[in-house]
Amino acid sequence: MTRSGHKNGPLSAKGQTAMSEGQPKGERATKPKKRRRSSHSSDNSARPVRVALAIASRARLEYPKILEVLASYASSKPARERIAGLVPSGDRGEVNRLQTETDEIRVLIKERFGFRLDGIPDLHQWIRRDDEGLTRILSGRELAGIGQALDRGRAISGTLVGRSDLPELSRQARRLPNFDTLLETLGHTVDAQGEILSTASPVLGGLRDEITRLDQELRRWMEGRSKSSELRKVLQDSIVTIRNGRFVFAVRAEQRGRMRGVVHGESSSGATLFIEPQDIVRKGDDLAEARQRESHELARILAELTVRVNAQRIPILQLFEQLMSLDVALARGRFGEAFACVRPLISEQRELVVRNARHPILVWMARDPSLGPANLTAAKGQPQVVPLDLELSGSKFQLVVTGPNTGGKTVSLKTIGLYSLMAYTGIPLPADEGATVPLYDAVYADIGDEQSIEQNLSTFSSHMTVISEILHAASSRSLVLIDELGAGTDPLEGAALGESILERLYRRGTSTLVTTHLGRLKEFAFRHRKCENACMEFDPEKLAPTYRLLTGLPGRSNALIIARRIGVPDEVVDRAEELMTGEDRLDAEILDGMERTRRDLERREQEMRKHQANAAELESTMEDEVAAVRAMRRGIEHELERSEDQRVRDLVARLRAAVRATGEPPKERRAAYDNLLAEIDRAETSTRLAERRLERALELKKGDQVFVPRLRAVVDIRKVNRSKELFTVSYNGIPTEVAYQDISWVLPPPGYDFDWYDETRD
Repeated sequence: MTRSGHKNGPLSAKGQTAMSEGQPKGERATKPKKRRRSSHSSDNSARPVRVALAIASRARLEYPKILEVLASYASSKPARERIAGLVPSGDRGEVNRLQTETDEIRVLIKERFGFRLDGIPDLHQWIRRDDEGLTRILSGRELAGIGQALDRGRAISGTLVGRSDLPELSRQARRLPNFDTLLETLGHTVDAQGEILSTASPVLGGLRDEITRLDQELRRWMEGRSKSSELRKVLQDSIVTIRNGRFVFAVRAEQRGRMRGVVHGESSSGATLFIEPQDIVRKGDDLAEARQRESHELARILAELTVRVNAQRIPILQLFEQLMSLDVALARGRFGEAFACVRPLISEQRELVVRNARHPILVWMARDPSLGPANLTAAKGQPQVVPLDLELSGSKFQLVVTGPNTGGKTVSLKTIGLYSLMAYTGIPLPADEGATVPLYDAVYADIGDEQSIEQNLSTFSSHMTVISEILHAASSRSLVLIDELGAGTDPLEGAALGESILERLYRRGTSTLVTTHLGRLKEFAFRHRKCENACMEFDPEKLAPTYRLLTGLPGRSNALIIARRIGVPDEVVDRAEELMTGEDRLDAEILDGMERTRRDLERREQEMRKHQANAAELESTMEDEVAAVRAMRRGIEHELERSEDQRVRDLVARLRAAVRATGEPPKERRAAYDNLLAEIDRAETSTRLAERRLERALELKKGDQVFVPRLRAVVDIRKVNRSKELFTVSYNGIPTEVAYQDISWVLPPPGYDFDWYDETRD
């Protein structure tokens, strides 16, 4: 893992003393004075060892393999080469930026937006960044490749600059240099295949017209002459041939005297001579001269373009680097989609939490390889990979994992270490939401068979060499992963040494995961409150591991169970049980009891979750039923109001019609006539329907919604005038005044007809 500066580098002596304040009482590794002695020189001398150890640890955790998988999702070869050299960042801000970039890329992938970064060549092979710059003229193919990169940059910039929902990518797009003028020049000069276009210059266009004219004239003359009867006996065949840029006839050697012209070669057998007829030699010279002038003009154009590119080589290379960075991000996004990944939270504390974590290499191996990376289908292999649940924190920062061989212990260690490295590289994690990873200053691992023939070291000695380096390098902010701690030597000595190593890391406060078969290390976890046991589950019925990690329980030896089940004589197994110490038998009984308790708790937890699910389903059903009843009630009320409204309007209309049918009253009866019409109006506003509308209107306030039958719409109230009994509502964006009596006292449910108010009845 890279570390830059004092902030992200290994802790100084002062830093390590400060970190020890969070350790258990009475468990400080060294005295402060001893840590200060020659701290500067010792830190500088240890740094190369730490870097080498971190690099070796990445290899043991298969980090290069995950980069190979990641590279398969990149669009361009240069991006794949960059991915191979990626190293995890040690800067929190950069890690979060990379993860944000990956998140935003995945948004674009879901929108089916393509960057079109495929096919971009590596511009570094043609353009140098140093002061010397270009030392040769670029070819048309090379200029076309440069133009392709510039065009992709312009397209990406135009697409991403305005995306406020993608702030990181938008920021990067705004930083892409602009090459519109150069692109325009390249566009009418070079085509996509690198051929120089006739539009590159008027001189070139004129020369090519002349070449085309001369070529056509010569070809027509040759084709016409080849059909003449006098030449048929002279020619080997009638096909017009070109030799050294000259039009020639294939003449029989014995007929040489009958063809005047210039010999430009002969066949391998000598039976055929290739002769340019004398009549077209001068025109052939004109064609050759035009072609030579064309070559000079092409060289001039390429040289001029090379000068232009050289003048802008620095920003061109900056653009190329940014495009390749985006291609690497695109690979991370595709990886995230293919493996159903989540963005990890980079904890500021020491909290590490993963749920349903799947080792990405195992998922990759379980995929359907015939579909290829572009299909983003690697996640289909996940059901074949048993997920891992694991948690470390400041209160539980050590985990001792025990269990059978090939039970998944090593995979668990590699998964945790690899997840940390992936997170720091901006790669999302194939786990459930909520995955959390601290920013460790380094991840150190001792995993696998490290036997060295060259150094004459046994497996045990090789492991001890690595562990010794880890003990010198690891700080309280490191993650240490050790596989099969204490193995490879006498069990008693191995157990004592393993316990001492664990104790050293415990007192330093180093986050640690170890696997072991040694019972003494299980006891260590029991005795230390910030260390926890875990085991890989074993199915005694099937005599096979389940690959599930169970935290809180130590693993137990299944040797006697397996021996009895595969047919070892009972008396042999019984005698083995007698030879075990009383402490061992007690330990087995305790473990059996703990296992039964765990299974009982697991069963109860499953039952509780089932009851919770049933309760949630019942609650959801009840809520749906209540909502349906409310909607039904609103529907009934809506229909009642509509019916009552129509009945009142019909009655009022009939009364008004009957009064008006009497005709215009005499002057002495005019007052009574007007009083009758006014009484009809008062009766309309005194109905139960009108009263309910008034009651509803008095309850409404600004911001409420109301249904207005005459507008046939549900509208928002913008203003209330109590004195005039008016609402100002927003109808199609236009402020509209509505009287209290014009509103409905109920909001119609979705799906009900609004069109029930007929103004023609008034």
